[in-house]
Parts: sequence; structure tokens; C-alpha cells
Amino acid sequence: MSSEKLPSKSKRDSATSMEADSYSVYFGMGHCFNLIDDPGVFKVSLAGMAFGSLLTRYLDKKCINARFLDLGTGSGVHSFLLKGMGVKSVTATDISREAVFVARKNELCNFGVSTIEFAFGDLFQGLPDASIKYDYILFNPPGWRTPSTSFLEAFKKSVGVAGLPIDSMFYGDRTLERFFEELPDHLSDGGTVLIGLNSLVGIRQVMSRLQELHAGKYMIDCRLLERHDFPLLFYTEEWARIRNLLIDEVMSWARKGEAYCCMQEDGQVIWSYEIVELTMWER
Repeated sequence: MSSEKLPSKSKRDSATSMEADSYSVYFGMGHCFNLIDDPGVFKVSLAGMAFGSLLTRYLDKKCINARFLDLGTGSGVHSFLLKGMGVKSVTATDISREAVFVARKNELCNFGVSTIEFAFGDLFQGLPDASIKYDYILFNPPGWRTPSTSFLEAFKKSVGVAGLPIDSMFYGDRTLERFFEELPDHLSDGGTVLIGLNSLVGIRQVMSRLQELHAGKYMIDCRLLERHDFPLLFYTEEWARIRNLLIDEVMSWARKGEAYCCMQEDGQVIWSYEIVELTMWER
């Protein structure tokens, strides 16, 4: 684990260092970023685009001097957007060492200097200074809930399934519970969390768990900022080969009321991406 920054480069040197395999992301208001297309790092998804587009409308002048924490930064693109909009203090972490390495390179390629404090760690682990509390925390957790035992057994028997780890998509409910448990230690009093929730995680259940954990000590205000319907995608060839197994699992959650999704006449599964603003005050 390390939170040290890469050496600064000139913008000219940074531009020429961008790998040939790259793509651009545009959020509006002139905020466009070029990102390395690394197979070990998620490309910015439809949900990530929606989250970034919301940020361009949500942030105002009072946010400029606030402390921001970008959990699960991935390519780093939302941190870049914060910096592009003038935010002075941005810390970004990810559980993937490769993602942090690529995000650092992306920052130099786009800005020519290193001003974001990157760190490697699971959720709040690995923060450069654990005593700091943040005014805003951004978080896009894994999207799907804990799979059933029958699914896991079938998954293990599937020949040739490799690549994307199962916990990169599943176990989002467990991740959210750990996030909520640790949140008060890292969020300033009256601070705000912007969290992107996938309806396959079981939003009602995880938000009820937040109240169970902290309603006795904190006043908690939650409001839905945006909701988008997106098609269910399979990110690797290996996962696409077990498409039917995955669809059977998520549809079983919907039938039991554990999550939400719907199947269209053409067989496409649609889920809901919901960006929630969460604010906590100590009683």
C-alpha cells in the first residue's frame, strides 16, 4: 500500500505518454478526459457516465474548498472531474492496485501534474490519514447482491469461467454494510455521501440496514437524486457464456422481492441505477 504520488511531468510529456489504447469520456461543460483502456480496470460504464453527469450539475462554489473522498475510483475519472471543476482537496482509493496505478497515469496524461492523493485499500483502509473526515464521499459499490448457494455451485462447475472475479460484481450488499458501519468515522458531521446504487443489490434492504446501524446516534437524510434504467451487460466473454445462468439468478431475486429488475419481450434484462444523496448529523 502506498499513497505517494508519481513525479510530475509537463503537459507536453504527459500527452505523448498516453497509450495508443485509450478512449475519451465527456461529461458536458467541456469536461472531457482521455483514459487508458487497460483490461484490468473497468471502463467507464453507463452508470459511471450518469454519475459524472450528475456531478457537473450538483457541485457548486461551496464545494470547491470541501474535502472529497472518491472510494473505488477505478480509472480515476470522477476524481478528475472534481479537479476539473475546481475542487482543491481530492483523495481517491481503490481495492485494485492496478486501478490505482492506471488512475495515477491517467491523471498525469490529462493534467500534467499530480495533485490527487491516491491510495490503495479496501473501502476506508489505506487512507493516507485515517483521522481526516471528509465533507463529501463518492461511492459506486459492486452492483449485485450476494448470490445463492445453488448459483455458486453451478458457477464453479462452468467450464472455462475465468477473468472477471465474482466479487467484482456480486456481494454488493455485504460491501455496503461494511461501508455503512465505518462511515461515521470518516464523514464530517453534516457531511454528504453520493452513492450509486444498483437495484440488483436490494436497495430497500441495504438502506434499512443503514438505519438499523446508526439511527440511534445520527439523524440520517436520504433522497433520490436521479434514476436511470440500463440493460444488464456481461463484461467478459467468459461471463457472456454463462449469460443464462446469470439471468436466472438475478430474476430469482426479483421474484422473491430481494432486488428489482425486469425482462423485456426480447429477453433483455433491465435494472435501475439510482443515485442517492445521504447526509448524516450527530444527534
